[in-house]
Amino acid sequence: MASNDSVVSFGWELHCQDHGSDKFYRFIVVTGDEAIVLGLHGSRSGKGQVGLIHTQITAAEALKRAVQRSRDKEKKGYEPSRDFTVFRLPSDLAEPAMASNNAHRIAQHFGKHARETGTELGHASHIPGSNF
Repeated sequence: MASNDSVVSFGWELHCQDHGSDKFYRFIVVTGDEAIVLGLHGSRSGKGQVGLIHTQITAAEALKRAVQRSRDKEKKGYEPSRDFTVFRLPSDLAEPAMASNNAHRIAQHFGKHARETGTELGHASHIPGSNF
C-alpha cells in the first residue's frame, strides 16, 4: 500500500527532431486535493524551461488540459519519447504554490519511474538528476 506521504502523478513526453531542431515537450499531471499540470520544454540535451502551469483545478481538468496541449504538439510533428507513466511523487513536491519552483525535481521523479517501468523510449530526452 502506498504511503500518505506521496501523491499519484503521471506524465509523458514528446520529441521533435526536424530542420536541425532536437527538442522535447514533457507533460506532468500531479493529482491530489488541488491538481497541477506542468509542461516543460526545450532542447533534448537540456533540463528544459517551465512553460505550462495550471493549478486550482481538478485532476480531470488537469488531464484534459495536458492532453489538449499534447495533441497540439503532435499536430506539429512531435512524437512520443516517454509513454504515459504513472508514478508516486513525494507530497512535499506537490504543493501547487511551489509548482514552478519544484518542476524540475518533479520531472526527475517522472524520468526515474519512466526508466524503471520501461515507458522511456530510445530517443527520450535527458532529465538531469533522475538517476537516483
